[in-house]
Amino acid sequence: MSSVYYGLKPKRQNKILALHSTLTDTGFVLDFLKELQLNNSKAWMDEHREKYLQARQKFSEIVSGTIASLATIDPRVMGLTPTEAMYRINKNDFTRKGGAPYKGRMGAGISPDGRHSPYANYILVLEPGNKSRVGGGLPAPSAKILQAIRQEIDYTPETLENILATAEFKESFGQLFGEKAKVAPKGYSKQHPSIELLKHKSFLALHYFTDEEVSSPTFPEQLLPLYQRVKPLNDFLNQPIKLNQPIKEITL
Repeated sequence: MSSVYYGLKPKRQNKILALHSTLTDTGFVLDFLKELQLNNSKAWMDEHREKYLQARQKFSEIVSGTIASLATIDPRVMGLTPTEAMYRINKNDFTRKGGAPYKGRMGAGISPDGRHSPYANYILVLEPGNKSRVGGGLPAPSAKILQAIRQEIDYTPETLENILATAEFKESFGQLFGEKAKVAPKGYSKQHPSIELLKHKSFLALHYFTDEEVSSPTFPEQLLPLYQRVKPLNDFLNQPIKLNQPIKEITL
């Protein structure tokens, strides 16, 4: 044991060591993903199955801690499990496209009822090559939900505009990203004052980290402030989805 822990009670020593172990998990996950990207095949994954399971478990623990932290600002995610939030590493369509079988990243979409719920996600993705990202939004809303969000933008454009204009949002995410329609959506004039927002087909606010930043012991401490800054966007997107109703009762 390092001398910096001498003089501390055993329970305190264990808590500090456990914390340090957790803070280095991100680096382990990135290292595994770097190897996977260089050797993206089922044969390699089968041979390194044990290391994959270790990396997945470490990412699951990171997601679990993130959910617990998020629940302090958004109680609706309380009780969500990492399994419900984490995306599969397998590419379901790789045989049809002839590509690599695995994604080369690990990600989670944290929202009420898990990654596939209609609600806006709190996003956590670890991906080598300085592509790790944290943020929020709706990457692929259904046609009905997209229609409802556009209606909300049409009715109260200043609400979303004010969210995107805050210094905190700009500093953390820059601007609103996501796929956009090339022309004005049906029912909206191309002269609409908020036409660029209405063209959005997905709504994403993302903050990217370098591999060095992700591997730093301070990385977990940077997540909650970013989620706090993206929460107003998620709240706006969730408003037309009628968040107060159970998912099965949602009607748009």
